[in-house]
Amino acid sequence: MATIKDIAKKAGVSITTVSRALNDYDDVNAVTKKKILDIANEIGYVPNRSAQNLVKKKNNTLAIILSGLEPDGGKDNIIYRLLSGMYRYAESVNYEVVLYTTSSAHQREKTYVQFCKEHNIGGAVLNGIKMDDPYFYELMESNLPCVLIDILAQGENTSSISINNLEASREATELLIQHQHTHIGMINGRREAAVSLERYRGYTKALENNKIAVNHDYIVYADYLEDKAYSKTMDLLKKYPKMTALFCASDMMALGAMKAVRQLNLRVPEDISIIGFDNIPLSEHMTPPLTTVDQDFYIMGEKAAEQLLKMIKKEAYKKNIILQHKILERKSVSML
Repeated sequence: MATIKDIAKKAGVSITTVSRALNDYDDVNAVTKKKILDIANEIGYVPNRSAQNLVKKKNNTLAIILSGLEPDGGKDNIIYRLLSGMYRYAESVNYEVVLYTTSSAHQREKTYVQFCKEHNIGGAVLNGIKMDDPYFYELMESNLPCVLIDILAQGENTSSISINNLEASREATELLIQHQHTHIGMINGRREAAVSLERYRGYTKALENNKIAVNHDYIVYADYLEDKAYSKTMDLLKKYPKMTALFCASDMMALGAMKAVRQLNLRVPEDISIIGFDNIPLSEHMTPPLTTVDQDFYIMGEKAAEQLLKMIKKEAYKKNIILQHKILERKSVSML
């Protein structure tokens, strides 16, 4: 593989001159620069982008840090859509997207600043951070730009992208109430996730607005996992036979709930109406097709990347961006 040393030898100049010519510095003679570039093309030299970034003290990458990835988490296609949106925006401005992962355990071993310095990260989009994660409070005080997915920004150098999760959950629960359901259970996600709290608030607000007592025994947490939602739904429906509807805080948990309903020889929606959340590609192919809250993760990723770049460049940016959502009525909800 051709190196800078090979170019320098053939051009009869120093390695420093070659490096500065390849990185388009103005202090290299135009004739010399052209000679160096011609030789580089001739011998098939491929530049080391990381080295170039260090020389220029510039990093043309936008980072996304994912926390708490689960073995079956890819089934919902959410991360892929976030990344696709980020990639499309980054490509339009000649940047690249770099993905890193962490977990609650790893966050206790290494601070957010240490993590970013080790990976030469000048700012990042973060997804999957919980309110009890070490990084959650570090982010509020960090000098590094940060865009949070589904957590309202509070720190000086943080921004956020989300839908109005409280209102979306309220509307979903209201839809069940409009179909005459009053015994409505909730399969929520992670207790420590900000988005779970907002969806819980929306669910309880809808009940209270319609003078339906909130029964906390009807609320369980399944960590956004299909299998856990299956077992939690089995328990709920066995204990509370009066229950006629379920609001699930994710489509994957709704899928688990549907399996439990069938296992108990009940039917969706004739016996149990179910609403999900996210509008994952699988939702319209479920049996029956799932009524759900639609949010556009592609646009979310695109906007997150745009916000992050503005913050890195110290340009004006929006503190909190709230994207539109809508309820997609399919066939998993029926009149009681």
